[in-house]
Amino acid sequence: MLDQLFRALAPFSPTLVGTFPLGLQVDGSDLDIACSCENLDVFERALRELPVVPTSITRVAMAPEAVVASLSWDGVPIEIFAQPVPVHAQAGFRHMVVEARLLVAGGDELRARVLALKRAGVKTEPAFAQVLGLDGDPYAALLAAESWSAARIAGVVARALRGETVPVISQFDGDRAALRSLFQIADDSDVAIDGYLRDGTVLVARDGADLVGHVQMIETGVAAAMELKSLAVLPTHRGTGLGGRLVEAGIAYARAHGFPRVVLSTAAADTHLLRFYQRLGFRFTHIDRDVFTVAAGYPPDLAVDGIRLLDRVWFDRGTCR
Repeated sequence: MLDQLFRALAPFSPTLVGTFPLGLQVDGSDLDIACSCENLDVFERALRELPVVPTSITRVAMAPEAVVASLSWDGVPIEIFAQPVPVHAQAGFRHMVVEARLLVAGGDELRARVLALKRAGVKTEPAFAQVLGLDGDPYAALLAAESWSAARIAGVVARALRGETVPVISQFDGDRAALRSLFQIADDSDVAIDGYLRDGTVLVARDGADLVGHVQMIETGVAAAMELKSLAVLPTHRGTGLGGRLVEAGIAYARAHGFPRVVLSTAAADTHLLRFYQRLGFRFTHIDRDVFTVAAGYPPDLAVDGIRLLDRVWFDRGTCR
């Protein structure tokens, strides 16, 4: 049956994606087939010429536009999706690859927990997000996990399977004075912190009642960009992926408020942070010299990893990837 269908769709690079390749299908699961076609009109005509004509063919307004068709072949429900994008770059294929990496790390226990949720009616991506404690839109959260290292994936999965509390990220509406110790992790100058502590919006990570991290987003005065001004995670929670989650939460906040770009700056001497932000998709834009000076409230001879701290480097990243 599938051979015949795949032969009919051969010009469009049909690829089986979704639950079946991962062994996560449950009763009623569709066979999901992703296709690529530059001309969606041509694809729709090809669908109508299949040996089994789809019961529905729908244009979906997304970027770029897509076609979704549903049919039943020998009693098996099938959904066919096509975009003018190579299959390997489509969200469905990318979700499947991320989920496969997660299942390799989590093994039978992760598979069983995801399957239990799916049998209760939860879709695949929300099921993974629920088990792993991922914040925000589950589809976006899984795509963000594409950049995770194998070590980070293993850590996130192990923590979730042990039942450890996953810090929850939410907007902070209290007295910002309570956040000063977190801001001091990110900035060595109390004078500088005083200048921006109460600006913009702060999202905080709470582990139970404890504040364990934050990200501050402020408007720059430039309509196209919001600045990620401050970011910190307590030492007890580093290496868990919380810093990346906070950055992504800040980017999602900027996107939701109509900003297509996020900018940020950090110490040019801090090689750890330079790597961290680049792994999250940020790119260098420019350098400001002699920013971290005594006159600005910074200690004399301030150094990071043995490198004298003087200059500030700027990055930017689009809010949609």
